[in-house]
Amino acid sequence: MTDASFNALRFAADLARVRADLEHAAQPYQPIEHQSAAAAGFLTVIRELTAGTEPTAAVARAIDVYIGIETRQKEHEEATDARRRQDEQELEAEEEITRKVECPFCGAAAGMRCRGTGASGGLRKKSHADRYRLARGLNDATRQAQHP
Repeated sequence: MTDASFNALRFAADLARVRADLEHAAQPYQPIEHQSAAAAGFLTVIRELTAGTEPTAAVARAIDVYIGIETRQKEHEEATDARRRQDEQELEAEEEITRKVECPFCGAAAGMRCRGTGASGGLRKKSHADRYRLARGLNDATRQAQHP
């Protein structure tokens, strides 16, 4: 682009549009998993350069922003995965207790999975609630008898 063909008004309008798009993509007001590290980094470069910051310093700040967001996203993902694994382990432990008795709702034998509790069975359960309460009550009564 030559200086003669440079249109300052067009540049300002284009820069404003790009900034708005980057701010939307970076979404600093949203949870970390919805933020874009690349958009936040590029937005930082634009802000720094338009503020008159030396280019190398502007890029260094952008890299810090980018790496910071990526690090927080990775930590969030690891924490979410750990919670999910713990929830699955707790559900499996509950289900193990639940399968000790016959289901009063569907008649599933002890040790068998309840019938009809697939995807519509609800979150956090593989067996019917009545079976769970019955098994939990028996399990609690057994523990109390063992440890009076």
